[in-house]
Amino acid sequence: MNKKLVFFSFITVVALGVATFFSLKIFEKSYFNETYYKVPDLKSFTLEEAEELLTDNNLNIRNMGDEFSELPVGEIFMQEPEPDSIVKKNRNIKVWVSKGEALVEVPQLVGMNFLDAKAIAEQKGLIVDRVASTKAALPYNEVIATDPATDTLLKKGQKISFLINSSEQMMETKMPDIIGVDVNDAETLLSESSLLVGKINYVTLAEIPDGVVIETSIVSGRKVPAGTEIDITVNKIK
Repeated sequence: MNKKLVFFSFITVVALGVATFFSLKIFEKSYFNETYYKVPDLKSFTLEEAEELLTDNNLNIRNMGDEFSELPVGEIFMQEPEPDSIVKKNRNIKVWVSKGEALVEVPQLVGMNFLDAKAIAEQKGLIVDRVASTKAALPYNEVIATDPATDTLLKKGQKISFLINSSEQMMETKMPDIIGVDVNDAETLLSESSLLVGKINYVTLAEIPDGVVIETSIVSGRKVPAGTEIDITVNKIK
């Protein structure tokens, strides 16, 4: 075979191969640009801004509704497909618009036992911060006030503080009637009523038996805190 013919045949084949390669590349690039698109990041855009952004991308936007999120109200906080995904033209890009952060209302916790109030606050997503205490004529551990106050709107994760009663409510008992009772028996009756004998004063009355209680510092029948000291006056004949 003529060497020149072989050479020209080789050159022709190579040229056709190169032309075919570049033609395919041009076609692929053209086809890709016209058919496939990279999804932009729409997060933090408003719905109107996102629609404007997609105008030249041959992509459509589909609002899937509003939900609570950390982003401000009206901003897109989630999308599907995700940013930088490759999709065909006219693809619907689903988006979810933020309703802002979820708010919780401080419930009525005043008057509750602190442990119960704490549990309710935490269930609502609030964080218990400071717990101050004071002494009040209320049941032990009762919530006196909260900060913020009842009905205040808070974001989940915000803090709430409590003021509670730290004074244990003392049990009350009834003062027994020990007038005319022997002092030893009177001490027993006081002890059975969770009361203590305080000062014992003595007087002499001839007409009353020796060792009998004739007066008490607290009248019988009155309710007093358990552990109260009761002063008594006892008749003592010399």
